[in-house]
Parts: sequence; C-alpha cells; structure tokens
Amino acid sequence: MARTAWVAAAAAVVSIFASLASAQSAGEDDILDQVINSPPVQSWQVTGLRATPRPVRAQGVVGDQAIRVAVPRPGANPWDIAGRMTIAGEINRGDTILLAVWARTHTPPQGERFGVLPGIRVEQSTAPYTAIAQDSAVVPSEWTMVYASGVAQQDYPGGSTNVSVHLAGAAQTIELGPAFVLNLGQNYDAAQLPRNVAPE
Repeated sequence: MARTAWVAAAAAVVSIFASLASAQSAGEDDILDQVINSPPVQSWQVTGLRATPRPVRAQGVVGDQAIRVAVPRPGANPWDIAGRMTIAGEINRGDTILLAVWARTHTPPQGERFGVLPGIRVEQSTAPYTAIAQDSAVVPSEWTMVYASGVAQQDYPGGSTNVSVHLAGAAQTIELGPAFVLNLGQNYDAAQLPRNVAPE
C-alpha cells in the first residue's frame, strides 16, 4: 500500500470519532505515528488452515485487496481458525489501544444474513494470551469497520503482541481487509472510542 493510501486510511480511522480531533489536525507523520502495526492485508496470517489464503481483489476497501477465509464448520473454540497480525510497536501500561479492522461477510452461516466474529482482540502473543483490547461483532456483506479497544494493564515490548480475529464461531466465509492498531497513549478517555453496532 502506497504511503498516501496509508495516510488516507489512518486518517479515515481517526476521523470516525471527534475525540481524536488533535490527531486529525496533526500532520501525516503524527497520524502514522499512532499506528503500531503494519496494516496491509499481506500482514495477515491465518491459523487453523493448512495455508494462509492469498489476497484477492476486493472493491470498496482501502487497497482493493482482502484475505478471504472459508470456515468449513464451527470450531470447538472460536479461535480454532483466526486471522492474526504481529504488532511491532511497544505498548506500555496505561496506554489506550484501539483496533480497527475492515471486514465483510462473503458467505454467511446457513440460514443467517450476517457473519459473526466472536473475538476481535489485541492480545499477548504467547500464553496466557492476555487481552489488551477485545470485543465481538456481527458483520454484514458490505465492508464494515469493526473495533476493539482497551487499556493495557502491563508493559509489552514491541513484537510481543498481536491482532487476533476469531473466525470459527460458525461455518462461514469472511473477508478481512487492512487492520489498524492505534496506540493513543496515556490518560485517554476510552469511553469516546467507537463501538461495534449490529447491522439491521
């Protein structure tokens, strides 16, 4: 993804909520400085399948590419099939973390209109996989940004955390676009961050 597209995508994330007005008015480098992962779809690794699916063309999402993950049956655990991204940036105790992931349902569970993401997380990448930010979402067929947010309860060195999107809650096919992890720093009012809204 070109730098200009990265900037536009990051700006789109922060512009969703007015409480980040300071970031919106800052320069491009300031916006990008809050992103602590590598957002493009090429960064996704899918666990629980024999191989990570290759990116496919996907109109309507930043970068025009997505990872399409077909879940053949519900897993014993919702994380049995999951999309994961390594987070290179460090996270300190008290930092407010926002995860924003572009997602859509390609094929919903039988008899349903929407797909399900039972776990959307920023977490420690090794046991006990402590969640720093977590939520769940119902996903329509249109591209939708889904979120998780939280405040770190301890320090995490760079490379010791990851994004984890649990996909095995149902037999379904989900497409994942770019994912952004923003570190909003200390003493941020997490109540002002966006929340997932169920589609109608």
